[in-house]
Amino acid sequence: MATNRPSRRARMYVLEFLITTGILFLIVTAARWIFAPDAPLGSEIDGRAAFAVMAVIFGIANTVIIHYSMTRRTAGHMNPSVSIGLWLLRAFPGRDVLPFCLAQLAGAFAGTALGRLVWGPAVESVDYSAVGAAPGWDVWDVLTAETVGQLICMTLVAGLLIRPRWEFLIPSVVGTCIAGFIFVLGPVAGGSVNPVRQLGPAVLSGNTAFLAAYLIGPVLGAALAAALAAGLRPPAPPAPEFVPPHAPAERVR
Repeated sequence: MATNRPSRRARMYVLEFLITTGILFLIVTAARWIFAPDAPLGSEIDGRAAFAVMAVIFGIANTVIIHYSMTRRTAGHMNPSVSIGLWLLRAFPGRDVLPFCLAQLAGAFAGTALGRLVWGPAVESVDYSAVGAAPGWDVWDVLTAETVGQLICMTLVAGLLIRPRWEFLIPSVVGTCIAGFIFVLGPVAGGSVNPVRQLGPAVLSGNTAFLAAYLIGPVLGAALAAALAAGLRPPAPPAPEFVPPHAPAERVR
């Protein structure tokens, strides 16, 4: 008897939505308990130390999720610029890019809203975890930081993809990059490097300063990384010369 089970591809889209929802909920939760005025951890850690804690949490979380994604060959991008970048690197099917990006977009709003529902008005005091730039930073500075951040990360990923025996390092490399973005860029430029990570919190909080830079920068960085990888990829060996199967033998002089 025929069943109406959803296809593997449809299940993958739903999983991408759920994973993105989960990571955004974790981001809102961490921001509430570390950066809110009444946060218990806020009295113990502040400044760079707070960003260091965030870096460790999300470096590990992303490493685990990406390892799961790669070993199961399933969802776990959580970032439209990653999906687009992998497609440009020919490591991800083009027909899955738009559904993945839509799942990530929906997950960003769902996870942020869930954080507000669970933790209440205290989430509003941290702008639903929306990031921001330090005084003196303008939209071009933020755009540059977001672009360069994703350019570095996706270039490293591209280099590992070119050498399959090193692919197992991708989760830890990406997790380390994300931790670095949070610790280095967080206090000055936000360190989002993920369009939907900023979009959900920014829209729900109304803090949309430099939003275009946070949306465009990571995608631009991923595209530049793909272009760089294409230029550095070793050329394919020349194809052997075609000889017709019934070609007459060359006359011996």
